[in-house]
Amino acid sequence: MEASAMACSPSVDVPHIGASDLTRAETRQVEQHKYFLSQKRGADVGFEMACQDWFEKHSQEWREERHRRMLAMQRDEIAKYKWLRSEEARRDLGSAAALEWIRLYAAAWRDWFEKEYEDVDELPGAHR
Repeated sequence: MEASAMACSPSVDVPHIGASDLTRAETRQVEQHKYFLSQKRGADVGFEMACQDWFEKHSQEWREERHRRMLAMQRDEIAKYKWLRSEEARRDLGSAAALEWIRLYAAAWRDWFEKEYEDVDELPGAHR
């Protein structure tokens, strides 16, 4: 059975997460974790155990780092937009241009980001 079709039920203190609840990037992280955990233990640990272990030990840090990089990329886009709009206006538009970008483009940009980077393990700016 494929990993994406299996359930991942972490321990009591971690909410139940099904494989269908995982993003593609998260699924790849669990599969990679499964490989290294299996190597360490000398036997296949299975997707379920690897998923539980990854959620308990690594998921929060991984998600926070991914979110940090996403926000940095979004800030870069806002800075570009602010510069372009200020050039058009021949004056610094400051936070007004940033707020305009947020109002006009933030939701679409986040949707684009999730589609563009759903299969990417390392986002731009990775320092690993």
